[in-house]
Amino acid sequence: MKWTLSPSFLSLLCALGVLCGECPAEPPAPATATPPARPGIDNPKFPTREISEEEAAKERARLEQAVLAAFERDDFAAAEAGLRELIPLDHDNFVPWYNLACALSMQGKTDEALEMLRQAIARGFADLREMQRDPHLAGIRATDEYKAIVAAWSGVLEKRTQRTIDAAAKKFRVGEPGSPYVLEKDEGLRLVYISAFDRVLFEEARADAVKLERWWRVVAGGTGHTNAPSAGAGEQREHGSKGQLPASRAAPSTLTPWVLVILPTRADFIKWAIERHGDRFDRVGGEYNHSSKMLVSMDLGSSWRHEFWHILHWRDMDARGQRHPMWVMEGLCSLVEDCDTGPGGEMIARPSWRTNMILRLGKSGRLIPWEVMFSSKQRGFMNERPLAYYGQARAMFLFLAEQGKLAEWYSAYTAGWKEEPTGKGAFEAVLGKPIKQIERDFRVWVNRLPEVADEVGRGPANLPVDVGIGGGDGPVVRIDAMADFLQPGGKAPSTGGLRNNDVITAIDGKPVRDLNDLARVLGGYEAGAMVSVSYIRGKAHGETTVRLVPPR
Repeated sequence: MKWTLSPSFLSLLCALGVLCGECPAEPPAPATATPPARPGIDNPKFPTREISEEEAAKERARLEQAVLAAFERDDFAAAEAGLRELIPLDHDNFVPWYNLACALSMQGKTDEALEMLRQAIARGFADLREMQRDPHLAGIRATDEYKAIVAAWSGVLEKRTQRTIDAAAKKFRVGEPGSPYVLEKDEGLRLVYISAFDRVLFEEARADAVKLERWWRVVAGGTGHTNAPSAGAGEQREHGSKGQLPASRAAPSTLTPWVLVILPTRADFIKWAIERHGDRFDRVGGEYNHSSKMLVSMDLGSSWRHEFWHILHWRDMDARGQRHPMWVMEGLCSLVEDCDTGPGGEMIARPSWRTNMILRLGKSGRLIPWEVMFSSKQRGFMNERPLAYYGQARAMFLFLAEQGKLAEWYSAYTAGWKEEPTGKGAFEAVLGKPIKQIERDFRVWVNRLPEVADEVGRGPANLPVDVGIGGGDGPVVRIDAMADFLQPGGKAPSTGGLRNNDVITAIDGKPVRDLNDLARVLGGYEAGAMVSVSYIRGKAHGETTVRLVPPR
């Protein structure tokens, strides 16, 4: 498998920096430019030609398809020719350089293959495991030059990380007057955060990352974690051990590439989303780009949890040398969007607006057949019925988790991935039934799902104030909007001390980072209940008690 072609880390980072207004936009490199040299690396020569930007985009797409097709038929000379045309059009992206190294290696062009590999590393290639096991690089592994690259890997990675940190800090004016951004490093999780969020909530999000990573290690380590609160405190136990997590799933090694986590202001996120996704920007809550090792999230809630688990899942796939299908990737990561913290500190997946949708599809007979789910490709998953695909993939993993079979399924799946990568065989192995019977059981389970509150103001209990979309740290109080819900001559309920533009961050200590969180949490109360509401007013944190009101 060759690396997929995607925008480079530098182009994404520059886009964010420009959108934040730190510096004027740099014009895209002209299609006739030769690839710029990197420090300490002589710049290879490639043919150039006059071409417009529009023509260059079409040419890139054509060449990418031609190169991948050439690799698939083992025509490495054709792949080389296509990549030599592609690189001047995409020279800051490490992917074509890496693929050219592979094509040259397979033709016995050892010296040039090593040079192209160095060029790929200089431009951001950081996956040592992939490099060491990629069969297309077998022709250069016995060379002293290749061994020297591997021996120096840790130092190369650390130097590149520092350059990335320095560049990001400059782009976001970290520490400068007027900039809301701060920079933090997490050595244990190999994350570099650049955050514009409230400091207290940011630290809570970092604490969530620790709990999520612990949960992931339970799932990926096969420790038998169930979707129910633990009987004891502390970390999940493995076969009676004293709270010790599996040694094979310890914290990332020093060879694990760092990931840059961008938690931008609401305005910067919208600009980034428009730049990346065009008119579909309002459907995006975040993104993890594994090629660029960068995560962007609009909030510190469901989007952050989802994208962070993508980091962990990708690291696990890299360690195993596997690439799981889209339904597995998105189903697993959607599982953590809506979850609570149990009494033992473990995280527990909950029904959500996604399961509401699956409940409705089940009752109308419109669930996606499992065979279709297992055979789905990325294009169909993302474009045909994305909400249905995401919702059902999450539901399939919640179905496993509630039976205490999630970790067992993942263990069986990864063990048998080479022979059966769809996931169907793992279901049969873990649940001990033919897949058709399992699917029937799933449909029965779907019809018994509880319907949870998924819209603020329509649930069994509601706040005595209206709320609007916030900036990612919580819904915003809109006192003035309450007039729309009052009968003529009616009296507005007491706000309990909440004021216009307060940011609601928790209900009875349960974090709420967006409207979905708030609706789900309020769904557990009845009208008339007294609840503690945590909020931010300006930069000050506060807490008040309010009486919940009936549906509006």
